[in-house]
Amino acid sequence: MNYKAIVFVYVLQLLAGVIWYSAAPANVTQQVEGNALEGMTTASLLGFCIALFLYTYFSSWLLAKTNLRSSFERLVLTLSIWLFTVLPNIFFIGLFVDFSHMSVGYLLSFGFISCLISALILPFWRASRSIFKG
Repeated sequence: MNYKAIVFVYVLQLLAGVIWYSAAPANVTQQVEGNALEGMTTASLLGFCIALFLYTYFSSWLLAKTNLRSSFERLVLTLSIWLFTVLPNIFFIGLFVDFSHMSVGYLLSFGFISCLISALILPFWRASRSIFKG
């Protein structure tokens, strides 16, 4: 695994998360926590950062453990993870929470943005090879 790539992707995802959350429509943030950035507690911010790092690390670990030969196949695998695990949550969120379709789409869009950042960097930035590695 390339730890430089993991950290780089993580930082880009954090920046995208800040921009995404600060640009959230008022009806989405009011239904979630009251006010956008004022309602954010330290615990929820820390939980978000930990969850995002674990997602990035797991994606990188999965790409390293698969036996896919090309970077394009790894890109498809990364996008498929989002498509088949995160996308079905639209149905479950619609069942339990009274959000409009716009709100649900906006809430799940960060997962797609994060996945896209991972898919465009992690498969193409492989770990450096060294003769000194065991």
